[in-house]
Amino acid sequence: MFGMVLNSLAPVFLTMAVGVLLRRLRFLPEGFFGGLNQLAFWVCLPCMLFTEIARCQVAGGAVLGATGIVALALIPVLLVAWALARALRVPPASRSAFLQGAYRGNLAYVGIPVIACALSGNVQAAGLAALIMAPITPLYNVVGVLLLLPRNNDGNVWQRARPTLLAIATNPLIIGCLLGLAAFAWRLTLPVMLGKTVEILGKAGLPTALLALGASLTFERVKGHFFLASVSSLIRVAIGPLIGWGLVAAFGITGDLRTITLLYLACPVAVASYVMADQMGADKDLAGAIVVLSTIYAFPAMAAVLLFTR
Repeated sequence: MFGMVLNSLAPVFLTMAVGVLLRRLRFLPEGFFGGLNQLAFWVCLPCMLFTEIARCQVAGGAVLGATGIVALALIPVLLVAWALARALRVPPASRSAFLQGAYRGNLAYVGIPVIACALSGNVQAAGLAALIMAPITPLYNVVGVLLLLPRNNDGNVWQRARPTLLAIATNPLIIGCLLGLAAFAWRLTLPVMLGKTVEILGKAGLPTALLALGASLTFERVKGHFFLASVSSLIRVAIGPLIGWGLVAAFGITGDLRTITLLYLACPVAVASYVMADQMGADKDLAGAIVVLSTIYAFPAMAAVLLFTR
């Protein structure tokens, strides 16, 4: 059992570690990793999501309950985070970053790679994961904007929110999911030549995403924010799956769907939370520290999920 867990998680986190090492050793030019992230975000991952969703053969209703649980878990997770933020007297300037870090999972860059490794015997696993992710990604983004909006009434509120909302509307991961859902719902297929091209690009999605994510983990960000970042990260990777465990039991979600649901709830915080905090004038340093620490804490959290569900 422990071997299965290690074989499921180690390839994902070791690939991220390669990204960390390549940047530390300056093996490639500094600008390469930013370009690699852009390639993953704008091209490879959207192609992968489109392909996996479009060719998924399961009934749409089979994933509806799992999707609802991932969305529903937002409410108690945010309530726990809000209560702890008040109890710890987190400054208002840092509170929104603290709350965002507690709920926003890195589903595309970490969730799907782990699911693909852990459920490699199920050829539909990546498609199921992508189907669940499709409505969750825009939900995470919209909730993030609402949390990060300044609470004052000056005229800068919407000036800050406008570019973030535009970025959500043009997010290639969301667009790839929506196009994949349309193809899935109406059983549309691309011309063979185009379909094979999209599939080839999609196969590069996981390695490029993991290398780029690893290279982005600069541990200097943690300095001065370890405690608050740890609390927010543990809400994300520990409290989230515990709440999810109760929900999957209540809704009767079993098998691979249960594993996918709980792995999503144990994912580390998305790197986009740092970008959004920066754009919206929130505490970007705390947001960056949460990204780093939650990625570290996610390994044992995901291992626990696999031990109890496989």
